[in-house]
Amino acid sequence: MTRHLLFAAWLACGPSMLPAAETVVVGVIEDFASAPPGPFQKGFLESHRWSEDFRQRARAWSSIEVVSEGGGKALRVRVSDPQAFASGAGSFLRLAPYFPPEADALRIRVKVLTGQVSIYIGGPTAYYGNSDVFTEPQTIRAMAKPEWIEVVCQFNHPTWRNYRRSGFSTDAPRNYYNRWAQEHVGVFLAPDSLGECLIDHIEVVALGEGKPFATFSPDQIKPVKTITDFENGKHDQAFNLYMAAAEAEWFDESWKRTKPLRFEPMQLTVIDTGLDGRKSLESRGRTAEEVHCTGVRTSSAADANAITVTLNVDAPEQRNTLVGAGEIVPLDFLVFVAPTGKPFPWQSLATSAELRAKGGPGFDYNLTHRSIATRTDLDFAIYQTRRYLKPGEWSNQVLPTADFTCIYGQGAMRDRFTRHEPLRSSEVIAVAWLNPWCRQGQRDAPVITRIDDLSFVKVPGSPAEHQSFWQVPDVKQFLHRDEESPGLRKRHIWLPGDPPPPTK
Repeated sequence: MTRHLLFAAWLACGPSMLPAAETVVVGVIEDFASAPPGPFQKGFLESHRWSEDFRQRARAWSSIEVVSEGGGKALRVRVSDPQAFASGAGSFLRLAPYFPPEADALRIRVKVLTGQVSIYIGGPTAYYGNSDVFTEPQTIRAMAKPEWIEVVCQFNHPTWRNYRRSGFSTDAPRNYYNRWAQEHVGVFLAPDSLGECLIDHIEVVALGEGKPFATFSPDQIKPVKTITDFENGKHDQAFNLYMAAAEAEWFDESWKRTKPLRFEPMQLTVIDTGLDGRKSLESRGRTAEEVHCTGVRTSSAADANAITVTLNVDAPEQRNTLVGAGEIVPLDFLVFVAPTGKPFPWQSLATSAELRAKGGPGFDYNLTHRSIATRTDLDFAIYQTRRYLKPGEWSNQVLPTADFTCIYGQGAMRDRFTRHEPLRSSEVIAVAWLNPWCRQGQRDAPVITRIDDLSFVKVPGSPAEHQSFWQVPDVKQFLHRDEESPGLRKRHIWLPGDPPPPTK
């Protein structure tokens, strides 16, 4: 067999490949009940790499349409010619919602009518994540009497990645999909698919690996140290940082302003929030991908195991949603750490006097991977966690250090990354947040983030109780296999007990 057929046990036991007691439905994404009959989304497999002429010819090789089925509706996907995969796998469905941290997989009900289909899901993750992450394909062949089968595509393992825009993550010892998913979730057919199938239900399920965000009552949150509250009206410790993988030119251009900026820094001001008469830092501006963030420099706090932040994020032209929660704004928090007892050389990342003379205002610090990768004088690591906020509403977010995962390490802090070591509050030098990415709506519309109190705190519970998105228990357990595909390098990552990845 060139591809595993779900699991051997699943084939023997019938359509459900997971014990019911271990599976909880988080939410239904699509059942096609409200979709009108006829072509669905693009209506056929296609690639952005194709010319318009090739795209028109490709319409004869595949079709994607909503049809009546068994008293309801289903999506009928047909591939009649392998030329439909001229650019590799084909995306036949795009799903817009974000998934909560307890979501571990998508469960898709499929009936193969003719031939075979190999289905998987995934897509772009954050720049600092794994560039792109996908689940391993699940192959189903037509039976003499076609039956409905539930295919489970697991976000956590086994998975594979490529190395597109992967400067920060090239040597990452793990994959994460749900934690870092940025654009629409794609449902794909692998190039060995040829035939016809029906899909009538797609839902998000929890398998017990991820957990909901930890919550704490006010009396459980013990102050350790205030990072900033902006009550003095100053924001001299705040900064705008640019951290693309390779597009270093936009840092200089943010000061020169000789052409329209693809990435531009936020406008920072201290304002009266009206929230109990307090002041806050307002960060306002357009967003374009996840390469620029705003943060606050700080000193560490040895006894803390969490960071709290009071904030309000308004993105009026974005329409992001979370399964089970409705409209949200996704916000990624980044924490920078460095060795204790050694001042971090912020000035070496700062704008030169020559650039400042150009006018700007531009980014304060340049952390483009291309510009820092070969430096031997930088010892630091970066950690990330994500939260989903109600647009325009003030909230207090408690971010346990155990819920962060290391996304990059350099110099003396390299082992934080390669060993997947936990965040230590005693090493923190800055707390930052990404300007929210837009999955639905107007991507370049202004976003306003207001930050009030930012503090180190101590909360009850163990690190395991504080974790939400699934985290690798031990990166040394992972098995890896690299694969060279035409124009694409892949790395398969799986754990002992997972079905092994397909071989060519």
